[in-house]
Amino acid sequence: MAKLFSGFFKQIEKPQSVHPPSVSQEFSQHDSEYIAYCIEQEQAISKLEAGLHTNDEPELIAKKALATACEFYGADWAGIIELDLELNIWTNGWWHNTDPQIKSLQKLQEFENLMVMPSIVEAIKKQKPIIITDVDDIMKSSPKEYQVYKRLEAQSIMAVPFGPKPMGFLAIRNLKKYMNRTSTLNTLAYVIHRAIAQKNTMDRVRMALSPDEIKTDNDVIINFFGGMEITTSAGVWKEHDFNSPKSSRAVAYILLQGKSAHSALAIADALYPEDGSDIDIINKNIRGYIYRFRKSFEPICKHKLIEYTPNGYKLNPSLNVMTDLQKYERLWKQAQQDIPIPQKVHTLKHAIKLYRGHVLGAACDDHWLVGIATDYKMKYITMVNELLSIFAEFEDYDAVHHFATKALNVVPENVKAQYWLVYAIYHSGVVALAKKEIEKAKCRLTADEFDTLQKFICKDESLPYGQLFE
Repeated sequence: MAKLFSGFFKQIEKPQSVHPPSVSQEFSQHDSEYIAYCIEQEQAISKLEAGLHTNDEPELIAKKALATACEFYGADWAGIIELDLELNIWTNGWWHNTDPQIKSLQKLQEFENLMVMPSIVEAIKKQKPIIITDVDDIMKSSPKEYQVYKRLEAQSIMAVPFGPKPMGFLAIRNLKKYMNRTSTLNTLAYVIHRAIAQKNTMDRVRMALSPDEIKTDNDVIINFFGGMEITTSAGVWKEHDFNSPKSSRAVAYILLQGKSAHSALAIADALYPEDGSDIDIINKNIRGYIYRFRKSFEPICKHKLIEYTPNGYKLNPSLNVMTDLQKYERLWKQAQQDIPIPQKVHTLKHAIKLYRGHVLGAACDDHWLVGIATDYKMKYITMVNELLSIFAEFEDYDAVHHFATKALNVVPENVKAQYWLVYAIYHSGVVALAKKEIEKAKCRLTADEFDTLQKFICKDESLPYGQLFE
């Protein structure tokens, strides 16, 4: 990527925004301030280019460009502002502060309300820079925006737009020089936008590998068992890599509720009924959760999985979505029918393979999900035990041992599976191992569960109860 930027820099011989001069411009171009600007711009760009020759890390390239912006304009802070006009929020990306003691963002919320920032909205729509030489000038015309700038300790602002994907601004704060000249900032915005694009490309490569069921860009497979995982034609999004539980829960709730739209209040009430926040804070929080997911999901899908409509948030109806829960339900219904044993075994094995753990894993005990998670777990236990019973009837003890062991790794409290494991070991002729398995079960199960296991073994006349429990 350094070579890409190097080639770009070689094409820059003068400020990007300079057009063929008019008569009035010819005089201004000879004043000392403009000459100093041109000289310093060339020096700054050349220095940045030299520093990027051996650097291929997108974030480090962007950070160098941000530091260059601060140094060139005498600003104390530079950063990327990304916008989502549908969700009406803006958030901060990569940033640089000239104070080396500041290691984290201060006074800037994770997600800011775009509706109180009319200058940003207008500038991005018209693709024009933002130049506010003194924020006090907008105190009366835009008081809410003024309050945001004061909170962020900004007395002057310059920002230039970039996009698309992402769409936003390169912004600097409290600049001391060249307040009306944006060409250098435009150049640096291009460098940073290319770094973002390169990072997205690297993310897509990292998330690549799609199953055979994915045929088109509109096909999406969502797995909920064991934790959320979403697959598209471009790759796989995994919840454990995302590492944002509240965003994951909000997205999962919308996906699990089908095609109907849900307001931010309804989502928050379902997920966090004890939260007494006012409606504005709830709206902002839910918008933030959805935005964070969109940014994470964007590298592997050109479509938005979650849409925002006047009625609320919903699954994008233009996508062909299939979930492991849907497949599981279909197999469950087939297994309940009176079908030949070979077909039933095949169906049960297929269903059991889909179940990789509780629905949404870490969230399965949440009040809004516990009923769903428990229902699928009980179906899994029922199907596992039926499959083990069939294998035992046909004296396929190796299959009983294999599937019982796997089932206990997923649902350790399945006492019937524990019984079938002991049964298979004993009937394979290894009595000592059967006794050891019972000892392990006593450590693994609760007192009530172990008592139930004893009753199962006691009722089975083919098992020597006294010998196994002596």
